[in-house]
Amino acid sequence: MILEAFENIRIDKYISDEFEEIPREKIKTFIKDNKIKVNNKDIKPSYKLEIGDELEISDELFEVPEIKPEPMDLKIVYENDDFAIIDKDENVIVHPAGSIITGTLVNGLLDKYGYQGLSHIGGDDRPGIVHRLDKDTTGLMVIAKNNESYKYLKTLFETRKVDKEYLAIVHGNFEQKTGRIENFMDRDPNNRRKMAVSPSGRVAISEYEVLKEVSGYSLIKIHIITGRTHQIRVHMTHLNHPLVGDPVYGNVKTNFNLDHQLLHCTYLGFTDKDGQYVSFNANPHKTFLKYQDVLGLGE
Repeated sequence: MILEAFENIRIDKYISDEFEEIPREKIKTFIKDNKIKVNNKDIKPSYKLEIGDELEISDELFEVPEIKPEPMDLKIVYENDDFAIIDKDENVIVHPAGSIITGTLVNGLLDKYGYQGLSHIGGDDRPGIVHRLDKDTTGLMVIAKNNESYKYLKTLFETRKVDKEYLAIVHGNFEQKTGRIENFMDRDPNNRRKMAVSPSGRVAISEYEVLKEVSGYSLIKIHIITGRTHQIRVHMTHLNHPLVGDPVYGNVKTNFNLDHQLLHCTYLGFTDKDGQYVSFNANPHKTFLKYQDVLGLGE
């Protein structure tokens, strides 16, 4: 792989930021073994890139170890011959990344359907995966059972023809109880593991509605029209209403012990390949409901 540098930072950090699923120590080892070069020259992990430097990275860095099936209590909302609708639990990574090759949703899907029972053109480490949810975001996902279905569903996502609604608990109260957020998002220049509102990025559109509020907290419904990485978390933080418990974008202390965002995909709808609109619902999970009640945002 050939990359062109656009930042003046250490090469090991640059590659780690670009490919966050690859451990930094592995990148350093590849540099020391001369499997990563700059301008066709051997360098050290501490080498500071100049803008325009050409990075040559061995394809071995991206090789994925064998992903093995593992039993998992999958919550299957619906399935047919083409796709399955899964209600994902919290603390579940969708697909293997870097040194993480066990305990992912993919491991569970392989145990349930086998490799031949899932699409496999999206990557050998991502059979069946059409889109993602963050590790601790719960709720609905669609899984492709064959390549034809993957292509069809992928096109729906890319052309914004999938309806997705989320529930979230956020800090603060809104002056406007409904609203539309439309801006651009890109990697945060100060921390490339995060996303940020940026004029150089891709368009990101969300619509929200306040369902219930108490002093200092709100339960909201969010309809995302685009599907950028961390879109809801970034948009709510941009409005000064970060998600409760968000360890990356929140930075708001609470009086209760919570180490992940309260975000749940509650609705998914699209037109299937036979022209029929199908829709699915999933109630929030135990942790979400617990804090919804604790904060007085329950029904």
